[in-house]
Amino acid sequence: RSGARVILADEQEEFGGSLLDSRESLDGKPAAEWVASVIAELKALPDVVLLPRATVNGYHDHNFLTIHERLTDHLGDRAPIGVVRQRIHRVRAKRVVLATGACERPLVYGNNDVPGNMLAGAVSTYVRRYGVAPGKKLVLSTNNDHAYRVALDWLDAGLAVVAVADVRHNPRGALVEEARAKGIRILTGSAVIEARGSKHVTAA
Repeated sequence: RSGARVILADEQEEFGGSLLDSRESLDGKPAAEWVASVIAELKALPDVVLLPRATVNGYHDHNFLTIHERLTDHLGDRAPIGVVRQRIHRVRAKRVVLATGACERPLVYGNNDVPGNMLAGAVSTYVRRYGVAPGKKLVLSTNNDHAYRVALDWLDAGLAVVAVADVRHNPRGALVEEARAKGIRILTGSAVIEARGSKHVTAA
């Protein structure tokens, strides 16, 4: 809107990050709808370039950046012959905003490589963004409130939440109280120490 030329690069195929599967509202709209409206507005601006599937892989002196854009890699064998697969952009910027977001760190426990062990954020992505249930029953192990958001997403999808194991002895907050009100079993001062099963999780 200011007239500046802007490049927005996102390593994912869709812009919006965690807002795409968020339960929050922005400006009175569900988060995913808000993202869609903002992206539509950006696409209409002549001085904005949107680069999905693009990673800024170099930040050099004097705001010189290299951006690796993956154009057709996701198509695999279906990519047309002769079409460019990848492109490197070399950009000299007046201003740079690094909005890297956050990466969820796993809680490590025994047999956490058995199929069915997932990061909490991945569970919400499957359920809310793609409408896919990656299981029938859910046990969450957590040290923060985000797990309660995931448990509520799972419950809203009509699936069973067995329990939330929270290492904190007295978790509080709106999400915790909503989970309690909906009958989700909360095990305070607890953590998953082992997953059981071979081809899939059978117990924890």
